[in-house]
Amino acid sequence: MKKVLLSFALVVAGFGTHAQVSCRGVSPISIAGDYVFEWADPAGGDWATPDFLVPGTFVQDTLAIVNDGTPGTNSQGNPIAAEGCSPLINGVDVTGKIAVIYRNTCEFGAKALNAQNAGAVGVIIINRDDEAIPMGGGADGGSVTIPVVMLSSSDGLLLTNEMLNGPVVMFLGNKIGLNANDVGNQPQFTLISPYGTASSTLFEGFDLGVQFVNYGSNDQSNVTVNATIDGPSGNVYDETIGPLTMLAMAQDTVSAYVGNTVAFPSFDLGGIGNYPVGEYTLTYTFDLGITDEDPVDNTYTSSFSITDDMISRGNWAAGNVPADLTFPSNTDGEYQSCIMFQEPNASQLGVEGVYFVPFSTDSAEALVGEEILINVIEWNDTWADLNDAAWTTANGAFQDLATPVTISYTVTSASEQGASVYVPLPSFQLVDNQRYLFCVQTFTPTVAFGYDDAIDYDGITNVGLQPVGAIFTVDNAAATPARWFSGWSGANASAVGMAIIPASEVGINEAGALDAVVYPNPTTEDVTIKLSSKENGTLVVTDLAGKVVSNTVLSFATGATNFNTSSFETGMYIFNITLDNGQTTQFTVVKR
Repeated sequence: MKKVLLSFALVVAGFGTHAQVSCRGVSPISIAGDYVFEWADPAGGDWATPDFLVPGTFVQDTLAIVNDGTPGTNSQGNPIAAEGCSPLINGVDVTGKIAVIYRNTCEFGAKALNAQNAGAVGVIIINRDDEAIPMGGGADGGSVTIPVVMLSSSDGLLLTNEMLNGPVVMFLGNKIGLNANDVGNQPQFTLISPYGTASSTLFEGFDLGVQFVNYGSNDQSNVTVNATIDGPSGNVYDETIGPLTMLAMAQDTVSAYVGNTVAFPSFDLGGIGNYPVGEYTLTYTFDLGITDEDPVDNTYTSSFSITDDMISRGNWAAGNVPADLTFPSNTDGEYQSCIMFQEPNASQLGVEGVYFVPFSTDSAEALVGEEILINVIEWNDTWADLNDAAWTTANGAFQDLATPVTISYTVTSASEQGASVYVPLPSFQLVDNQRYLFCVQTFTPTVAFGYDDAIDYDGITNVGLQPVGAIFTVDNAAATPARWFSGWSGANASAVGMAIIPASEVGINEAGALDAVVYPNPTTEDVTIKLSSKENGTLVVTDLAGKVVSNTVLSFATGATNFNTSSFETGMYIFNITLDNGQTTQFTVVKR
């Protein structure tokens, strides 16, 4: 098992000054919790907004969508009046409230100043893309004296939908000293499973760990933290640390990691092969021994799954695609989204295909005809972790990249929008300890790929000092490539998946094979099979024991056909297609 050995000083150094700043849903319970955000920081010189780094600097109030009276809707389908680019009209009263404004055509500072002049006490700007980005104040930012934050389009939609049902209250700012009794977790330093979907052949547990802070004005003497993991057969891990004593108001930060004085035992069921296939949920629970006045950050959960046929940073167990998908992007040229894979026993497995989830921000119909490249990259730069000098040298971590496999795929149906797509690769055996990037690439700025927004790998990068993936972009205007490992803001769990097979099956049935694409896969009912031929043929489906469960004549006159699996039991099936011209192909389909 990999161990994360850290000193207390190292982790506390990573705490930083931003950890206590939050954008949080207060009520109703359906929107409660912390949101990924960016805020207008006066340190940049183009805002006069309050400094959230000062303890006790915050605003908490009800949300109200602005209205400047402009008719029509923008390209995202939102009212132009809610962009707040002109002085607000009296139809919506934002006085004493947090104004909600859509991003689109005018400067952030202009929007915020219009809301401030109408009496707003704070501003939330909803991005047109599914990420939160830094905001420049522009010409008017120096006149804005109320807090301004940005949220992603998906988080903004959650809030605006809930506003239709009644008042929504948000907290923006620094909560240190706000309450007397308040201890909370820090998600950016929380360790979870290294994969959202792990291989039963390779998985051998992981190290648990959290960092938590006393935000309150009182000392605490009875703080405990419990960690549980529940799997398909019930509880498989239950450990508690504490009671611990903590001084007041962020003077005390406890870092509970393997190798530190306070630590959780590793999650270890006895080695590879002892982890049943299925869904798992890790839960950290914090307890002061008395009432916590801000309990929102007292519980942290993260789910992962173990399968026989896939590896991904996203959790694919809930259905055909991860349940909490977002589609972030911010480029006017090429965009490549990758997951990193490196394991000491990787050679036990081969890869025969890649799963991904495509999306067009224009429309599902606009996705049709788009070319997407699937790239398998051998990342051969030599570095140990993110503190290694070879990594920290400018661009030093992305110098030695070899691409032994590239497959081109063209979207042919609007139904692929937001759905799982499977593209087969020439099967190959993985190499022990080789660092790989499995990537999907587009050359169209409006095309994006799915990320599992329910999983946060910041703890692995901040504590374990390992990347979980990479993003490559090219700005057409500057023709400058950019490469980074941290993911889009608040989205680092790419839902790219590796379709895996035992190493012994690599290369089987490839002679005379034809190209085939199958989606959605996994499936609950219908699958679409697309071939690089328009011949008729026969499909024979067998289960893993070799029993034939279907023998069907299919027509590929249009290059694609649908096949219904509703009569199949849950499990994995092998599809064998033989066309009238003798060409063959074989692939696996998972029935949920």
